[in-house]
Amino acid sequence: MTFPPPLPDDDLQKLFPAHRKALGSDVFEIGLCLGGTVSAGAYTGGVLDYLIEALDAWTADREKGDPLAPPHKVVISTLAGTSGGGINGAILLRAAGWEFDHGASTRNPFFSSWTAGVDLMKLLSTRPDGDVAGLASIFNCSSIDTQAQTSIDFKGRDLGSGTSPGRRTYFTDPLRHIMMVGNVTGLPYSISMSGASGLTHELVAHADYVRFALTVDSDVRNCPTSRPDEFALAAESDLNWDELRKASLATSAFPLAFRSRPLARKLNIAGYRAVAVPDDAGGPAKVLQLIPKWQTLTTEEPDPDVSNFVNVDGGTTNNEPLDMVRMSIAGLDGRNVRNPTQANRAVILIDPFSDPETLGPHAPPSLAGLALPFIMGLVYQARYKPVDIALAHDETVYSRYLIAPVGRLGPDGKPMTGARAIASGGLGGFLGFVDSRFLQHDYALGRRNAHDFLKRHLALPKDANNPIFDSWSDPQRSEYAFNENGTDYLPLIPLMKRLRDDPPVVPDWPRLDAFPTGLEDAVTERLDALYSLAKAAAQPDSWLKRIATSVYLSIGWRMYLRGKLRDTAIGAIQKGLQDQQLLS
Repeated sequence: MTFPPPLPDDDLQKLFPAHRKALGSDVFEIGLCLGGTVSAGAYTGGVLDYLIEALDAWTADREKGDPLAPPHKVVISTLAGTSGGGINGAILLRAAGWEFDHGASTRNPFFSSWTAGVDLMKLLSTRPDGDVAGLASIFNCSSIDTQAQTSIDFKGRDLGSGTSPGRRTYFTDPLRHIMMVGNVTGLPYSISMSGASGLTHELVAHADYVRFALTVDSDVRNCPTSRPDEFALAAESDLNWDELRKASLATSAFPLAFRSRPLARKLNIAGYRAVAVPDDAGGPAKVLQLIPKWQTLTTEEPDPDVSNFVNVDGGTTNNEPLDMVRMSIAGLDGRNVRNPTQANRAVILIDPFSDPETLGPHAPPSLAGLALPFIMGLVYQARYKPVDIALAHDETVYSRYLIAPVGRLGPDGKPMTGARAIASGGLGGFLGFVDSRFLQHDYALGRRNAHDFLKRHLALPKDANNPIFDSWSDPQRSEYAFNENGTDYLPLIPLMKRLRDDPPVVPDWPRLDAFPTGLEDAVTERLDALYSLAKAAAQPDSWLKRIATSVYLSIGWRMYLRGKLRDTAIGAIQKGLQDQQLLS
């Protein structure tokens, strides 16, 4: 293999600008950060569905020359997602070039992907898990594979044939998606150190990502228009969509629960990483390329220019990639303007789990009792970005916004928020897989929260006189201005009257009359299947030892361990349902 040389300064500045220019004086740019979700991805899917519906309505009315449709531009240029958020970003790319139904419709790729494809009974299946041999994960991932293929194969109606505009000019060209993955293999780096001759410090990076770029018929260019480290996509072309499917499976491969996923990637892509290093004298930051140890990555077979990487859920390393979105729209060392007078870019975090996390054990547990708290601790730590979260919550910052669940009234008469507001909020986000009604509720809540967010929160103070509103007419200002806590605001994404006056309806909180029939038997059968796979993998070489081991293991399994694991699993599900008030 011929290793690529370091990038010239011109290419570095083009691909990794320290400070990125605004897209135009009348353009407000949005980057969407889609946090990790597991089954709570149904909530995020509902938010994105309504966001597209609102932007479609505004753009279509503007195309028709409606005098009350404001003429300014709001564009979405970048998505960055992890786990269920990464999957939702992939669905958005697949749906962006087509008109589709909104809300609870089987012809809506957001709705059908989350509410019809995967459920707990399918995850507990004892049938072969694709072509996987041996014990690869706790759950059977066949239904996940099937749904991923169905989502990527989606094709809707031609744009402009119904309620959508002829061109979705509220996306930039291209629309970029950065999908986070936990690269178990890792990317090796070496840092030279002063001191002993030839001394280096060896490091391996595991927080990784895969980049995609969708061609869009839009007037706003997202520079650079192409990058060597991204997969190019087009709605009516089959090229690279399977790469998006593979990355979607990788970003959602929750450790132990779902099997790890391979990604074969060209080695030169690993060379397109850079950081901004502060200047000693206080001057502009210097952009430096991160060059991996090519010799360590190199493989001989079958292609020396390609390496195979094993990946797990991106949430293990970066569960809310706010940093990736910010750097994409502002530059490696850039900052988005926070004051309302000049704000022209914003990061919107969509996060079903924005509330405080639960604490882990206070006393050392058993080995089995440590596994889940340890894994969840890694996920929680990957979510913990105090500066980013603080800015998203700060009402005086107009470059960060947060969409999080706000639902039914609690015992104190106040709306429940975060995980308590969504039916899938229990069991670390896995609870939604128990019953599709939980996911349907969360999807509808996402749509309703998105409506309220656009109507009351994604706005700038009217008296800030931000130039984004210079082109608004007086009738438009009168139509869309609203007052919140004594301050007059103008919305960045105006809701057309038909949407503004008819908010999405959220169904009643779903409750099961009894614990799901057949679930205990399905758990037992899945445990037996896992036991058989584990026993086969641990067989000793001697036939005599194999017989003895099999007898003793079988006795222990049937007399104690199977019942213990089954009762623990069923107890956890039952407690999750009760804690979320989902079981009558």
